[in-house]
Amino acid sequence: MKPSSIVHTGGRPGPGIFFLSVKIIVIMRKTLLSLFLFSFLLQSKANFVTPGTGVTLTLTDLVSLSGGIVTFNGTDYIINDTVEIRKTDILNIAQNANVRFAPNTFLWVRGGATLIVNPPTGVTFTAQDPATGFLGMRIDTSNNTSLKKLTFEYAVSCRLSDSHIRIDDCTFRYNNNSSSTSFGNGAIALFRSSPMITNSRFIDNKRAAIQGGANIFNAPKMIGCTFRGNGTAAQNVPQINLGATSAGNDTVKILNCQIIDAGSVMTGGIGFLPLGNTYAVISNNLIRGNRYGVFLNGGANVNALVSYNVIDGNNIEGNSNTGGSGISLSGGSASSKQNTIITGNIFKNNLWGITIVGSGATLTGPQPNFGNLNNADTTDDGKNYFIGNTNNTTPGISVYNNSSDPIMAQNNYWGVGDATGVEATIFHKTDNATLGLITYNTYIPSPIQLLNFTAALTQSQTSLLNWSTSAELFSSSFEVQSSIDAITFNTIGTVAAAGNSNTVRSYTYEDASPNWQNGSVFYRLRMVDALGRFEYSQVVEVKLPPLNGFKLYPTEIPASRKVTAEFNSPAAQQVQFRFYSATGQFLGQYNATAVQGRNRAEVTVPAIGARGYVYVRVLGQGIETTVPLRN
Repeated sequence: MKPSSIVHTGGRPGPGIFFLSVKIIVIMRKTLLSLFLFSFLLQSKANFVTPGTGVTLTLTDLVSLSGGIVTFNGTDYIINDTVEIRKTDILNIAQNANVRFAPNTFLWVRGGATLIVNPPTGVTFTAQDPATGFLGMRIDTSNNTSLKKLTFEYAVSCRLSDSHIRIDDCTFRYNNNSSSTSFGNGAIALFRSSPMITNSRFIDNKRAAIQGGANIFNAPKMIGCTFRGNGTAAQNVPQINLGATSAGNDTVKILNCQIIDAGSVMTGGIGFLPLGNTYAVISNNLIRGNRYGVFLNGGANVNALVSYNVIDGNNIEGNSNTGGSGISLSGGSASSKQNTIITGNIFKNNLWGITIVGSGATLTGPQPNFGNLNNADTTDDGKNYFIGNTNNTTPGISVYNNSSDPIMAQNNYWGVGDATGVEATIFHKTDNATLGLITYNTYIPSPIQLLNFTAALTQSQTSLLNWSTSAELFSSSFEVQSSIDAITFNTIGTVAAAGNSNTVRSYTYEDASPNWQNGSVFYRLRMVDALGRFEYSQVVEVKLPPLNGFKLYPTEIPASRKVTAEFNSPAAQQVQFRFYSATGQFLGQYNATAVQGRNRAEVTVPAIGARGYVYVRVLGQGIETTVPLRN
């Protein structure tokens, strides 16, 4: 196994960069034998071993059975030496607990054993001495292990070997707590493993949060996770650092995650440097504040879809020759090109949007596809945004093709709308005859495809609005606006949009207090995208039925003592509601402010002791009527 090594991630490299990468690969392979020898020594060191007979144990059981290797001090469980869960045994931690490990110890879930962590609030695996740390956790050939609400900290690594476990709502922080990588390289170190990792947090680990070998097949699925501040040891690796995924077609998935605020200026966002086939989907993530956003190295062995991510401000090193790309692609040859599609992403405030790095005398390269309208495939229809990507060396260049390959880049938004302006954001054959031509156009995509928009009157005389979209591209919100004349509109509410969607999405909004002054209310949507661009929908109208005379309801006074009046007023004025008993006694008065036209007012009835009828005298300019109410 050889940990993947990320070397160059953007800018305008010379050919020596590629050979430096190969040199590091060779050096790391030479260290492989010693790492495995150390690993075997660890395997022989388990000081408490469960019986391996299919028993289910708790932390309390470990205290009673381990002969002092596991103790309890009234608040914490103390692990004084390595604990090995063997064969079909299960360690089930269902209570809240702090578990403190001595230096050079670890928990080993071995060969078909199972670890289940599922407390009400949380379990913490930590070091007795955070400055010294502990080795961590090793899980081998265990597909039933499930970790939930676990905080794992001050360890070297959580090492997975041939294990496809579930990790949910966990926190991995302050790990890689040793200069040695013999136990594992990364907060989670993978060896032929494909864990499902959901809703978890990887924070301030010294090296990568997730690490897989360049030539070892791993296919983790990371969904809804946060990766922040990893790489504090200032090594040249990204927060997520992976290599090959499968001899077949198993797929790494990084979906709906945040990969943000790298731990050092040497740390990137996501990197793949595989020796073998890679299949990866990187979609709907926020990738921000790293040395670079995404790095893909290889030829036809790389099969990647990078779609609908916000790739923003990956410029923390500040050197456009060695980093700063939203996406950097390298590798490939004349006969081996990447199968990488880049679609629907926002590239914003990076030193470069995309850099394509060729190698050798002919500058052959990976040849990604980020916009081809000439084929039947709709996956590669561009739809990328390039906004504010610039550096001091080549200001304002969003895409730099440093290869001799032609590149398809149709159907993207380049921050400008004219051909001259677009050309100024691209460096390719027209700037240097040895480079490949980038084929582009000046398309300005619409953020939201509105399918329908309707509004209807409810029984309680509110307005219920419904709309749906067939597609959304970095949509941000729908501002619901109303008007009494279909000319001047005011925003009355906001509904969050889906962000990115290629399926039908439905939305609803209720206007609980329409202004019925003219008997009709008009509505429209202001549809806003993540860049602040907006479009308006068509205008729809909701009408009240014709109002004949004066209405006061309900006719029986409710417990709230509030009734609703509907009436037409010839002018803006104060309308008096005078209340009298059946014997003519004056009980009280309520004044309502009316507008010219149709009005709907909530009227408060004064407290009345006796049951029976109450008479309401309504007086105003052009209004004079008496209405009975039952008390």
